[in-house]
Amino acid sequence: MYKSKLAEELKFSLEPVAIFFTDEKPIDALQFAEGKRGCVASMLVASASRGKTAVFDENTYGCPGGGVGLCFGNTFAKRNHPTEHILSTGIKVPAEHEKNTPIDLERGERFFANPEVAKKWIKTLPFTETSKKYVVFKPLNEIDENNPPDIIIIFANPDQISALITMSGYNNGLSLNAIAPFGAACHSILFTYQEIDRENPKAILGFFDIAQRHSVPKDILTFTVPYKMFSEIEKSIPESCLTTHSWEKIRGR
Repeated sequence: MYKSKLAEELKFSLEPVAIFFTDEKPIDALQFAEGKRGCVASMLVASASRGKTAVFDENTYGCPGGGVGLCFGNTFAKRNHPTEHILSTGIKVPAEHEKNTPIDLERGERFFANPEVAKKWIKTLPFTETSKKYVVFKPLNEIDENNPPDIIIIFANPDQISALITMSGYNNGLSLNAIAPFGAACHSILFTYQEIDRENPKAILGFFDIAQRHSVPKDILTFTVPYKMFSEIEKSIPESCLTTHSWEKIRGR
């Protein structure tokens, strides 16, 4: 079992989740049925709060937005999905599909003023096609250090995020070490994937998606980083701000 110094010090209420891009499918992992709808964010929370391992492939990513977040390419286009309408002013649902469709779909999510604005957002997404067959979610405390993950997602409250953002600049001296792009709750994975090989990667603040905010406690957001960034933060703890009187005033409150 992996013991995280950061998790021990910050006392997260939910276990951080390790994400692997791999060609090996874990045994007995949660997985959506092929072609069935499901929410990647709910699987993420299940890994964090219930210690479950989950796996996805190109046929089991649950929904088009989930496929995008898991780096299976532009699954909006692959599925001919009316994303720009659903995220803005809605779309008329054929009568034969009304029973299986959320009623709000006709009014839309209202995240954007109109479909044209939503299309602009879609064009900004860094669509990525992973070369691996599977994406795996596993609780951080179950990883093997000899087989490190690619990405770590941390569920954190404002005090914990303050510490994480401070720690992110401990060794690089930069002022901008975290960004908060708009997207679905699972899109933090997509944005973090772009940071993996960068010299000074940025953390991604996320879970702002109000369609999924109900899945986590109201004071929780996600802080998602490449594993190498997480590892560097862990190594820095003994001499960091987490050993000062300033943190002691906050710690455990």
